[in-house]
Amino acid sequence: MEQCLREGLPFPDKIANAPELLPGLELYYLAFMELTDSRQIGMGLGAIPWKVVHDYCEAYGLSDEQTEEMHHHMKEMDAAYLEHHRRKK
Repeated sequence: MEQCLREGLPFPDKIANAPELLPGLELYYLAFMELTDSRQIGMGLGAIPWKVVHDYCEAYGLSDEQTEEMHHHMKEMDAAYLEHHRRKK
């Protein structure tokens, strides 16, 4: 970004069109990034296991409502992640 600003170049597409997270959603995004390496790999790329997400929530002391939301957001992000990787093939 600094180089683009310094040289008057446009920002790369991934930066210029990056999605914005609404306040409070960082919790779910950071968890996804941390847990993405927990997916089971065997016959292709697998989903992040439910138990891994649940254990994460317990380890960080999330409330029941936050845990429910975490499972929802993780499932949605994981589905998008897996779909993206399937399309790349």
